[in-house]
Amino acid sequence: MDARLSRHRTPSRMRREILPALLLLLGFGAALAPRSASAQTASADTVTLVWTAPGDDGLAGTADHYEVRMSPAAITASNWGAATSIGGAPAPLPSGARQSLVVRGLTRGTTYYFAIEAVDESNNVSALSNVVRWDWLYDTAPPAAPTGVSAALENGTDALVRWSSNSEPDLAGYTVYRRISAGGTYQPVSQAGFSGTQFIDTTIPAGTTQVWYQLTASDVSGNESARSASVSLALGGTVTLTTFDLQPAYPNPSRSPAAVNIPLSLPTAATASLFVMDSGGRRIRTLNLAGSSGGPQVAIWDGRNDAGNSVAPGVYTAWLVGAGHRRSIKLVRQP
Repeated sequence: MDARLSRHRTPSRMRREILPALLLLLGFGAALAPRSASAQTASADTVTLVWTAPGDDGLAGTADHYEVRMSPAAITASNWGAATSIGGAPAPLPSGARQSLVVRGLTRGTTYYFAIEAVDESNNVSALSNVVRWDWLYDTAPPAAPTGVSAALENGTDALVRWSSNSEPDLAGYTVYRRISAGGTYQPVSQAGFSGTQFIDTTIPAGTTQVWYQLTASDVSGNESARSASVSLALGGTVTLTTFDLQPAYPNPSRSPAAVNIPLSLPTAATASLFVMDSGGRRIRTLNLAGSSGGPQVAIWDGRNDAGNSVAPGVYTAWLVGAGHRRSIKLVRQP
């Protein structure tokens, strides 16, 4: 940090210069995986903290080290010194990088509060980060599906995919999926947790005449959103999606009384039916698609049969039939 911002020269400004960004809680579990964290067992005693690295002078440079503390009471600037110091924090990375720390030896059922400060090489200390409360409750709500997706030709052979930014505070990043034929399977083409709101696909196979893209958003707890609307790109530019498709449902597996979202796409003038069958091949529920417009949409199954009764736990199959096509996906209902 610039010597002009030393503690004895400008203490008030010094406290604002190297703020750790949002501190986020993943939930108790294993160390952070490339895309998400996951729980270990019911007796797990760990939690993973995730935050965005601050800079040193503003957004420039890197801090020297972190001070991470926890307490059974809400942490404030006045009681920071009484909070328990947690060792093992990683060395700070450049501003904007995502960093994490696994805290072990916690007592299940006890509420904990966590906060962090960044310190530079001259011992200038940042203001306190936001305080995170951990009460052993999982975050199972996925982010909203990305919107505003578009694709355009780039450099004659590549595709530039753009989308609108999600607003969730615990957003971890996006995944860009691509397929290269109308009936093909979407495969991820971006790295996990890709940040930003545009992606250049430079890996389109030679000879491909049309590609399709979808996006998902994921949060720091590993919850992945539904797929975005599909966009198709021909060598001459963007074209309208007219495919017949059924995408993976979410949440899946699901538990009563949670509803299941079933993303699908229909050609503009298609007439189609969506129904759910049990493991014995019996149709138990027909989901009304009458009046649906073409393009991407989401059908919702509430876990009930046509009589209005909740179905038993088991494996079910959703079928989308119409316009000369049939698509199916498995649905798992848990107790």
